[in-house]
Amino acid sequence: MTTSARQQRREEIRAVLARQPRVPLGTYPTPLEPLPNLTTKLDGPRLYIKRDDMTGLALGGNKTRQLEYVLGKLMREKPDVFVTGANIQSNWCRQATAAAVKLGIPIVLVLRNTDMQELQGNALLDAWMGADIRFVNEPDMTRMGEQRAAVIAELKAEGKRVVNIDPRAPENAFGYIEMAVELDEQLEAIDIAPDYIWLAAAGPTYSGLLLGARLLGWNCQPVGVAPLTWSDSTVEDRIAYVANQAAALLELELRVTANEICILYNSIGAGYAIPSRTGLEAMQIAARTDAILLDPVYTGKAMAALIDHVRRGRLTKRDTVVFVHTGGVPASFAYQEAILAAIQ
Repeated sequence: MTTSARQQRREEIRAVLARQPRVPLGTYPTPLEPLPNLTTKLDGPRLYIKRDDMTGLALGGNKTRQLEYVLGKLMREKPDVFVTGANIQSNWCRQATAAAVKLGIPIVLVLRNTDMQELQGNALLDAWMGADIRFVNEPDMTRMGEQRAAVIAELKAEGKRVVNIDPRAPENAFGYIEMAVELDEQLEAIDIAPDYIWLAAAGPTYSGLLLGARLLGWNCQPVGVAPLTWSDSTVEDRIAYVANQAAALLELELRVTANEICILYNSIGAGYAIPSRTGLEAMQIAARTDAILLDPVYTGKAMAALIDHVRRGRLTKRDTVVFVHTGGVPASFAYQEAILAAIQ
């Protein structure tokens, strides 16, 4: 594809996205940087990193791009209060709280805190920014939707116009279609054609990246590293469903199937939000080669999967890989004991 044709395609995609309601929250473009020392250390593929940990909203992360579109739609409902929720160290909740503050809307967070962790990491930042935090004791994430619904019902009974910020809404995918366009521009500028785009994702972030890759005509495979699995559907089916919902909302004829999706499950370890030995090792390697700080829940495990593929010869010097840093470092401070044990 010629440079002019490539530029025209990017402009067409941006024009489609521009028709969607949106609130500006982040700082773009985020940098694309080489990882020369990590490349040498692994003696494997040529590595680059897309720094979406630097989107700028309350210490950044991939959720910033998503929230711009999700909240753009929800602000039309003129909310009195937002409600959302997840695990206690949720990056989504941290960035949703920051976005709510910027928009001048109070937010209630329903956070799973079965282990009764202290206010540290993301939860500390949530409280610092003024979120009304409701901790619930749930053994897993299965009933968290019911817990949020109970809080929403309580607030509605008080006469408030309550709006739920849904981390699964198809509008979440729009932000990573836009990220793909931004990345395509950066790759063209340095004349790089990656073989793989690697990231910690098993939801709308991957859905958006896959749509962007298809729209841009990339000849590379997005690889998502799952931080957990869900019981209500397969990850691949969920990703395809959200991607196709997003495409329909954008009035695109493009559709994707679960067969196009590459998700790796071998780095989850003992479970969601539980640090793994390989993830902690990967965090240390990235920090001590190119001063890249990862987290033990998402990006550390994604880097562990990449390193494992190099060691097994599945990624070689012939390959070029872009690792998308989706953020999450603030949560690391809640895992001080595990991190210190790994580096001593």
